[in-house]
Amino acid sequence: MIAALLNFLFIILLGIFIVVGVVAYKIYRTFHSVKKQFKGFRGQDNGNGQGRQQYRQTSGDDEIIIDRRTPDEMNRKIFSKNEGEYVDYEEEK
Repeated sequence: MIAALLNFLFIILLGIFIVVGVVAYKIYRTFHSVKKQFKGFRGQDNGNGQGRQQYRQTSGDDEIIIDRRTPDEMNRKIFSKNEGEYVDYEEEK
């Protein structure tokens, strides 16, 4: 009777340790992933004119994008002076 109770408690504690371990691992991986993602946004300039670099890798098709534009190029508008950013429209009733 006592052996069965101890076995049951052992199985419960083992399950709790496994769940806590999985949650801790997921938190660690998330933190590591965010740290790796923001590592490229520090704006390190190594003297060759390359300012900030953007690095993004998607998990689906292993697409890698490296953006080597300067901060001025990143923040400028993509529309020319003669193009409007808004479109006039009329509501249809």
